[in-house]
Amino acid sequence: MVQALVRYLPLYLALIGLASLMWHRPITLTICYVAISALVLWRFHRRGDFIYFAVPFFMGPLGELAPVWFKAWTYSQPLVLIPLWLPFAWGLAGLFMRRISDAFLESMTAPAA
Repeated sequence: MVQALVRYLPLYLALIGLASLMWHRPITLTICYVAISALVLWRFHRRGDFIYFAVPFFMGPLGELAPVWFKAWTYSQPLVLIPLWLPFAWGLAGLFMRRISDAFLESMTAPAA
C-alpha cells in the first residue's frame, strides 16, 4: 500500500497544485492535465483503467452542469459553463481513487508476514 501511495499521492498533489496555481490560465492547465492523463494511462495502465478514467471524465462534469446552470456555483473562465480542464481532473481523480482503494484492499487481504 505504501508503494501505491508513494506513486500516486505526488501526482494527485500535483493536480491540486496545478489547479490552484493555474486556474487563471485554463488552456495551459488543460494542456498540463491532458499530458498527465496521457502519461498516467500509458505508464501505469492496468486492465480496466481506461473505464475508471472515462466514466468520471464524462459523469463528473455532467453532474456539475445542472448546479452551475442553476447558479449554485460558477467557475471562473469556463468554456461552456465548466472549464475545459475539468473532465480531465475528474478522470484522473477517478483513476487515482481506484488505485488507492485497490492498494488499501490489497493490504487488508494480504497474508500476515
